[in-house]
Amino acid sequence: MVSPRLKTYAIVIGIFVLGAGAGGAAGYAVASKHVAEVLGDGPGAGEARRFEGLARQLDLSREQRDKVRTIMERHRDENRKLTGAMVEKCGGELQELRDRVDNEIRGVLNESQKQRFNELMEKRKHRFPFGGMGGHRRKGDRAKD
Repeated sequence: MVSPRLKTYAIVIGIFVLGAGAGGAAGYAVASKHVAEVLGDGPGAGEARRFEGLARQLDLSREQRDKVRTIMERHRDENRKLTGAMVEKCGGELQELRDRVDNEIRGVLNESQKQRFNELMEKRKHRFPFGGMGGHRRKGDRAKD
């Protein structure tokens, strides 16, 4: 027979373990989301890395971080528009080279490898905004953001 005192200790320890597990899981989820935003490949990831780098390097206070983030957000659309225009004007030759290289690579691949290579190149286009690293959008191409 188990004493009531031992049952009480077991319940308290069980609650503590469950609370610690739940807290750890919540902390992990928040940290994972933050890391994905800062280091991820999605839209805005570069901007998030830039902001985090500034905040860390300049040792910004919470109030300063909020103000800097607001400034960056206020100018985001214009920055994206101008960056896109720059890539459109200047990226043609680089994209032509990448297309030639990709086509040469396809020449040494078997059919299943070509299919996988094409899938990888499609992913590359979506990972890099404004066509960086091979995803240059030509006039008439639809953005899939």
